[in-house]
Amino acid sequence: MPKMRSLVCAALVCLLVGISVAGPATAQDINTIGQLMARGDHAAALMEAQKLEAAAKAQFGVNHTSYAYALNMLATVYVAQQKYDEAEGLFRHAMAIREKVLGDDHPDVAHTLINLSMVYSLQRKFAEAEGVLRRALKIHEKALGENDVTVAMTLGLLASACLGQGKSEEADALHERGKSSMENTILGRKRP
Repeated sequence: MPKMRSLVCAALVCLLVGISVAGPATAQDINTIGQLMARGDHAAALMEAQKLEAAAKAQFGVNHTSYAYALNMLATVYVAQQKYDEAEGLFRHAMAIREKVLGDDHPDVAHTLINLSMVYSLQRKFAEAEGVLRRALKIHEKALGENDVTVAMTLGLLASACLGQGKSEEADALHERGKSSMENTILGRKRP
């Protein structure tokens, strides 16, 4: 489980970096937190993430997407520490901010849903993970189209959540759909 948790944390950091377009964090902040987590120095990573959260709160207030970004970073550290209740609460808070500011169907909301799904998956709450992933998939497909790497990744995560519930046929279908989406993305083709 520790190896899986490390992989999930690395995936979360990658997602966060991907959505940090207008965040208060610099690449240095993200890099520092990511390196500390990779080394297993979760206490130091937590301190850095808390500094980032406090700075975003002071600079932007609590109803700004930059603050939501900082909450996501802090939640990621809590995931690494196996503090899933704290992480879930922060991801939900970040999602509420993003929904209010950006709208329910914004891709940043979907990214937070994916982060939340990983918390559920780590706790083996696959039905909860499936629910938030289905919503994230709808948002991603609407915003990005069916042939996008993010859509393919979301389909893969959704397949895993279904597999965790014993829904192997549905998982296989989602996996194939994700594989096709990825192939079409790489080859620049449109799905027939």
